[in-house]
Amino acid sequence: MSTKLPATPSAPRPASSALGHALLIAGDKWSLQIIRHTLGGARRFRQLGDDLQISDAVLSQRLTRLTADGILAARQYSIAPPRNEYVLTESGEQLWQTFVALWTWDRAWAPRVSRKTETALRHLTCGHLIAPVFGCGECHAIGVSARDVYTAVDDRLLLDVSDRRSRRSSANDVAANMDSTSVLADRWSTFILSAALQGIRRFSDFQDALGSISPVTLADRLTVFVGNGMLARVPVTDGARRQEYRTTPKSLDFFPVFAALNEWAKDRLSLDGLSGLEFFHRAGDHILLPRYTCNACNIEISRTDVAFEATKISALH
Repeated sequence: MSTKLPATPSAPRPASSALGHALLIAGDKWSLQIIRHTLGGARRFRQLGDDLQISDAVLSQRLTRLTADGILAARQYSIAPPRNEYVLTESGEQLWQTFVALWTWDRAWAPRVSRKTETALRHLTCGHLIAPVFGCGECHAIGVSARDVYTAVDDRLLLDVSDRRSRRSSANDVAANMDSTSVLADRWSTFILSAALQGIRRFSDFQDALGSISPVTLADRLTVFVGNGMLARVPVTDGARRQEYRTTPKSLDFFPVFAALNEWAKDRLSLDGLSGLEFFHRAGDHILLPRYTCNACNIEISRTDVAFEATKISALH
């Protein structure tokens, strides 16, 4: 199967795979934050603008896009003047597992700012604040990591690496705020990290897999990942001058984000149940079915029995 990607197109085009489409949605920081804020219920335009400190023009554009993508639905609450509130559709609601994965990674690895409260996750079934454990719903294994899976890549996914629909983040943007949102919000960072999790290590191999990336951009992003501890630069062999880039615990922990987003893409954005990327659980050699289990009561969690809430940081530790 070819791993060479086509040159960057000069105009926007639709994603060729379901995962490519999902990355277009998740690869925009404002879209992610709008979805995150609507997970708690309907939000009005002004509420979102005030909460996110986003311009009206940018907010309007993202709401239009998310509505067109079937993530949000506009619901009129005033006739004169006509005004809408925005609520997640069933498809949008099913992104909850991706946000659990994003929250879990941020809690472990994102830089902390000085504040007294933080978002926590409560399991309503047992009532505890939890740190859910990633696993496979097919065989009910828990503690599944990137090292426990292998991947199969569809050629359609390889057409999706370049898209001009969202703003490109610079390497400085990514370096300054290395949280889960900033990783997904920079398209090249997303694909470089995805390639690294699939076992790609050498600079030339990254270039082959991401054919439309410039050497300068690739070097910048790899340097950022090394500086933030997402990748480690090591000699190819002892004493060798050539170096390669290896995953670290920090980058390996990002795997559930990709797995959850990929599962959502298969379920919600694909007509044939294929996303362009398939994860296989080595134990049993079956397709991975991403699931989270409560670390307090050991019950598999679902959208209806968990809730994000603000809590004191001391309560989380």
